[in-house]
Amino acid sequence: MKIYYYKSAHGNFGDDLNAWIWDALLPGFFDDNENVRVSGIGTIITSAMPPAKKWYVFSSGVGYGYPPANFGDSSWETLCVRGPLSAEILGLPKDKFITDGAALLNTLAEVKPLTEAERKGVIFVPHHHALVTGQWEKVCQQAGVEFVNPQSDAKTVIQKIRNAKLVLADAMHAAIIADAMRVPWVPLITSSQINTFKWLDWTQTINLPYRPTVLGSSSLRECMRDKGLYVYGEKYHLPDADVEYAVSYFKKQRELKNKKWWPHYHDLTRLALYRIPNKGIQIIEKATKLNLDNSFIDNAANILLAARKHPGFLSEDNQFNNNVERLLAGIDILSKCK
Repeated sequence: MKIYYYKSAHGNFGDDLNAWIWDALLPGFFDDNENVRVSGIGTIITSAMPPAKKWYVFSSGVGYGYPPANFGDSSWETLCVRGPLSAEILGLPKDKFITDGAALLNTLAEVKPLTEAERKGVIFVPHHHALVTGQWEKVCQQAGVEFVNPQSDAKTVIQKIRNAKLVLADAMHAAIIADAMRVPWVPLITSSQINTFKWLDWTQTINLPYRPTVLGSSSLRECMRDKGLYVYGEKYHLPDADVEYAVSYFKKQRELKNKKWWPHYHDLTRLALYRIPNKGIQIIEKATKLNLDNSFIDNAANILLAARKHPGFLSEDNQFNNNVERLLAGIDILSKCK
């Protein structure tokens, strides 16, 4: 039985924790048998999932595209999905969603939550896409907030979250792990690529609203990139959206992106609206030695400075503990499936 999860070429802590959390939960249980797979933590229920004789879905989520064509037949057993939006898209009953599996970090001795007295400082964890064109490390320096690189080793990032008093989270798994560590968190938006559907899918499971603060861009290149996202289908932030609207928007976008012409359209518009302008700005900056980012950095730093004064969100202990108990019951069922 082999764990399946998304592997970013540059690393992403929220996905990379799959590499060791499952062995910590079920020591010696998993192997490299690709005939039987477990869909782990992440937004990975898509048509890109590899074939297998048997699939077990455990706490995974929907967020992009369609599931495999044979999803739901006798070769699939869904123990649980991440949240109610994933369940609705997949046509599953309400008792099939629990929460994101990263909540199980709370049960591991090496990352047990610390007391408030043991924690200190405010950290900011951006989405890994924000690193491509952003200047978020400079923004953090100006705002007096510790920058945590989401592409760092997963255990390093988790320890940073565990030891913080407040987590400013652009990356959804920064908030999920903060909640698991019982550390207050504040949802932020660095670009319209941040996925409202995914955030609502999770926050619905902990009975909290999703009210993110928009930071805006931290550089001219990031601003240019953000303006083009809608045109080539990578705008996922839906301001003030409720669950019903998020589900409806997801379905419409999924249908559009399933058109035969979409991949060609996406590649051409992304080239014209992002890749070429991005390269052009880089050339100008290098040739003229002009700093075109200062005003963006100043604006984002001011908003981040205000965000660090937010009391933060944290799920109620009873709700969180109930979710963890249900996840552990699912782990017990999974342990008997081999």
